[in-house]
Amino acid sequence: MELVNRYIHAVTHQLTGRQREDIKRELQGLIEDMLEERTGGRSASAAEVEEVLLELGNPRKLADQYRGYGRYLISPEMFASYLAVLKIVLLSIGIASTIASAVQMISEPVDALGHFLDYLASLFIGGVQGFTWVTLAFGLIEYFGVKRIRTGMEARNAWRPSDLPPLPDHRLRIRRSDPAFSLVFTILLGLLFTSSLNLFGVWHFPESGSMQIVPFFNETVFRGFLPLIWAVFALGIIKDILKIAVGKWTPALIGFEILVSLLHFVLALFLFNDTAIWNTDFMRQMAESGITPAGSEAFYKVGSNWSRATGGLIYLIGIATFIEIITAAAKAYRLRAIYRR
Repeated sequence: MELVNRYIHAVTHQLTGRQREDIKRELQGLIEDMLEERTGGRSASAAEVEEVLLELGNPRKLADQYRGYGRYLISPEMFASYLAVLKIVLLSIGIASTIASAVQMISEPVDALGHFLDYLASLFIGGVQGFTWVTLAFGLIEYFGVKRIRTGMEARNAWRPSDLPPLPDHRLRIRRSDPAFSLVFTILLGLLFTSSLNLFGVWHFPESGSMQIVPFFNETVFRGFLPLIWAVFALGIIKDILKIAVGKWTPALIGFEILVSLLHFVLALFLFNDTAIWNTDFMRQMAESGITPAGSEAFYKVGSNWSRATGGLIYLIGIATFIEIITAAAKAYRLRAIYRR
C-alpha cells in the first residue's frame, strides 16, 4: 500500500548504510503484523492503515529512536552528503596544491626542499579551511531547514499520515556526479586563480635551461577582480552543495541555478571586457622565449589567434551560459508537468 511505503521511506531515508535496509525490512514486517492483528487476514482499510501508522508515530522521531540519538550539528540524514562534499573539496584542494607545487619545483628546482615544505603547509592550511567551510555550510543548511525541503514535512507535534511526502520521482533526482564534478572544477579554478595565476599561459620546455611560462593574464589587474571572482564562485559552490544535499530538483533550486549562471556571465563581462586584464607583452614574451621567433610565420599565426581569442572569449562564454539557462528552463518545464499530474 502506498501510504505504508511512504511511511517506511520517510523513516529509512534518514538512516545510513546497512541499517537502512535492515530497518526497512523490520518496519515492513512490524506494520504487516499490526495490520494482521486488526484485520484477521482481510484486506486492511485506509482508516486501519492510518491508525497503525499513527500508533507508530512521527517517522522523524521513530528514525531518531532507531539511531539512538536525535541531537546533531549535521544530521544522519545529511551526513552521507556532507562526507561526499567534504571528500570532493579536500580532493580539489589537494589537486590544486599539488599542481602548483609541482610546477614551482620544475621551474625552480634549486629550492626543491623549500617548495616541498610550502606544499605540506598549503595542504594542511587548505585542508583545515576546506573542512571548516564545508562543516559551516552544512550546519547552516540544517539550521535553515533544507532537511524539511527534502522530506516535505514540518516537525509538528500533531503528526498525521497525510503529512507524509510522496515517494521520490526518479525524474527529479539529481545525480551526485554532476554537482561533484562542478565542485571539483570550481574549487580547482578558484585556488589556481588565487595562488597560481601564472600557470595559465603557454608552457615552454627548452632543451637547455628551466621551464618557462608565458602568462595569459596581467596579474596585477587580474587580482583586482579576485573579490568579485570569490563571491561568484562561492555562490556556485553553495549551489552544488545544495544539489547534493537536497538530491532532487525543486523550483527554488532551478531558479538558483539560473541565477548563478547569469552571475557567471556577468563576471565574465567584467573580466574580459577590460582589455588590461590580458598580458599586453604576450607576443613579445613568446618571441623572447623562443617559442615563436619574431618575424616567423608561426609568430604571425599565433598573434592572429591571440587577438581573436582575447576578443571572442566573451561570446563563447555567452553561448555556454545561454545553453545552461535553456537546460535549466527545460528542467523547470518538466518539473511543472510532473507536479500537474
